[in-house]
Amino acid sequence: RVIADRDTGRSRGFGFVNFADDESASNALSAMDGQELQGRNIRVSYANERPSGPRSFGNNGGFGGSRGFGGGSREDSSF
Repeated sequence: RVIADRDTGRSRGFGFVNFADDESASNALSAMDGQELQGRNIRVSYANERPSGPRSFGNNGGFGGSRGFGGGSREDSSF
């Protein structure tokens, strides 16, 4: 899932991927973290689930299922 800016609809330069099992997620993370994609090095890491409740500004936690990860730069990119 690619995250888009609410106002412009353009990609925010990062997204999230879910996997069927932990081993697949781990293998993908190991293989992709630091690789070049369309002329840019990508950063891949496991996402941390956000706590439920009202949003607080300044909290930059990620989210995703227990077997998901997300990453990338916050610059605009095409996926």
